[in-house]
This record gives sequence, structure tokens and C-alpha cells, in this order.
Amino acid sequence: MASQKQWYLVAYDVRDPKRLAKTSKKLEGYGQRIQFSVFRCRLTDREREKLRWDLSKILENEDDLLIIGLCERCAAKVRVKSEDKSWGEKPVSFEIV
Repeated sequence: MASQKQWYLVAYDVRDPKRLAKTSKKLEGYGQRIQFSVFRCRLTDREREKLRWDLSKILENEDDLLIIGLCERCAAKVRVKSEDKSWGEKPVSFEIV
């Protein structure tokens, strides 16, 4: 049985420009940028842990990372001023289950 996906808000503050670029690039593979250093990602528990592991290899102690899980109800209430206004809809998935 496939793991259930959940929305996550991922924010970071990276002090070094090279690490900042690597962090941004890594997160682009996991989700959608909604602000300069804020992404929204729809992940399984396993994908979330892989993201944390991947970022732990990039980030240093002076950098900050925040990953906030959102339930479906909370995600549906999120509003942003951009093309995609809602988090409530599940994105099209080409995942074979």
C-alpha cells in the first residue's frame, strides 16, 4: 500500500551563497517555490525524510531549516498571491501505485 502524501511548508535561511543555490536547487526537485526561500511540497513520510537527509548534507549549523506539516484542511485554507491560489487540490500524479 502506498504512503499517504501530505503538504509541507519548507522554509530556509542559508548564509552562504553556494549552499543557498544548492539548497534551492534541491528543493526544486521536491516541490514548488512560493516565495524566495519558501517551498510547498507534497510528500510521503519517506520522501520527507529523504529531503531532510539530502539537505543535511548541504546545510551547516549556521543555516536554518523549517519543515511544517499541514493537514488537508489547513492546506486548503492557505492562500497565496500567485498563479496557483489553492493548496487544497491534489496535483496530478504520474506515480504508479
